[in-house]
Parts: sequence; structure tokens; C-alpha cells
Amino acid sequence: MASEKTKKIWMTIGIGFGIIFITAFLTSQIIFPIISHTPKNIEVPNVVGLSLPMAKLRLTQLGLHIVVRDSVWSETGQPNTILDQDPQPGKKIKPESTVYVKVNRGPMKVGVPYLIGMSFNDAYYALKSSGLQGVIVDSLYSDNYPVNTVVRSSPPEGTKVEKGARVRLYISKGPKPFIEETVIWDSLLM
Repeated sequence: MASEKTKKIWMTIGIGFGIIFITAFLTSQIIFPIISHTPKNIEVPNVVGLSLPMAKLRLTQLGLHIVVRDSVWSETGQPNTILDQDPQPGKKIKPESTVYVKVNRGPMKVGVPYLIGMSFNDAYYALKSSGLQGVIVDSLYSDNYPVNTVVRSSPPEGTKVEKGARVRLYISKGPKPFIEETVIWDSLLM
């Protein structure tokens, strides 16, 4: 009989612990969140590829903040678009959390170097070392610059252009040939 009494005691204790466990679980998962109004975690959306303003709008609508952690020069993609984000899409985070992004600055810009007075070869290599291409557009007479030197460039020095852009070079033919009038008159009279 003692063993039946012991079984009943253990069963009562087990049921008591079960009731306590179920009550604690329901309180923590249902009742406590209702009372404390704890907001649920938010799933981070994918903002990679979106423009910065669109990414900001999408995140703020969900109650999240956005901070540009880095911006890099990139030949691919549109300027001012998101290249990477942290936390990654799909991760659950608390409301008012921050999503850090890396933004595409677009193709790298370089300044056109000073080329006036350089030989064509020197100007060509100066452009090449700057990541630009030199193209002879025209040659013209110049009293100020010797033959085969750069008279002007387009765009002019200091202008910021995309890396790999073409710079038009105008090369000197030297001074304009002088034809004496007497030679012309003599040839006309003959």
C-alpha cells in the first residue's frame, strides 16, 4: 500500500510541476508580451541594388535606421546604389535597429593633367598613367609651340572625368608658313 501512496504523491507532484510549467510558459509567451507591449523582431529586407533613397524609405517604413558605413568606386552598377548591407537580408532584429550599408560611388573620376607644351608622346603617357586615353583630334598652326607639341586639350586640365575617358589633343604644326607676296605676283605674271 505504501507504494500506491508513493505513486499518488509522485503523480500529484508531477501534475503540479506540469501545471506550473504550462502556466509559466503561457505567461512568458502570451500574457507578458500583451502586458508589456514588447514589439516583435523585424525581418531585415534586402536593399542591395536599390538606390540609397529607396533603401532609406524601405527601412524607415519598417521602423529601422540606415547608416552609410562605406562608399566605394565601382565600374559596375549605378552610382548611389547599395552594394552590401549588414545585417544580411532575412535576419531578425529589434525595431529601431540600424542597418549599415556600402554605397556605390560610380566610376572613379580622375583629373585631366596639364598637357600644354608637352610632346605628343609625353602627353600620351601622362594621360595613360592617369588612366585616361589621348586622341589626336586636330593639328593646327602655332607660333608659340613647336611641331608635335600639345597646344590645347579638351576637356582642359583639372577637369574631373571618368577613368578611361578620352581626352582630345590639339597638336601644333609649328608656325604658319609665310608665303612672300612677290613670289605670288611673279608666278601670276608669268
